[in-house]
Amino acid sequence: MNKRRVGRDESIAFTLPDASVGGEKRRSETLAREHERVLVVLLRSHYCPLSREIVQSLRDEYGSFASRSTAVVAVLPDSVERGAVWQRRYELPFSVLADPGESESGDDETASSSPSFGTFEPYARYLQSLPGGALFRTDGDELRLIETVGNDGRQSFPSIEELLSEIESHDRGETRQRAGPRADTYGRH
Repeated sequence: MNKRRVGRDESIAFTLPDASVGGEKRRSETLAREHERVLVVLLRSHYCPLSREIVQSLRDEYGSFASRSTAVVAVLPDSVERGAVWQRRYELPFSVLADPGESESGDDETASSSPSFGTFEPYARYLQSLPGGALFRTDGDELRLIETVGNDGRQSFPSIEELLSEIESHDRGETRQRAGPRADTYGRH
């Protein structure tokens, strides 16, 4: 497991398979060139009902994010094939990236109870529980962390209105006292 800490304004670079386009690689540099911000939604698992509800809510309000030059990217700690199931079933207008971490067991039940990311594991560890997310701003060809997003309760996620409000606060240049990863939740899920 990657134990590296991430900090506010740290950049991330990734190339991950995109289940929404048959596993073609999606690069962070491309997202950075095409948008002002990127909301990365870290999903719990393929089997999680809350994760499924979240992607459907994001789908329904995708225009609100796009009008704010914010890309939505769902990241599933699972295979491209499972992400493709979601793409077909929910007709998502955004990418579903596959980012499985190293698992000690190939057992589906174990994988669904304790998801592990690869590239996004350092960001997932800052969240109290999954699903959660990370909001990035673009800087040239780089994505830089603004802050992690999630609710304090287990198995909860901010509403679409809360997410849009957060994005708008950064548009206005407001500085939030709690910007960046929440150190008080480091390592707890």
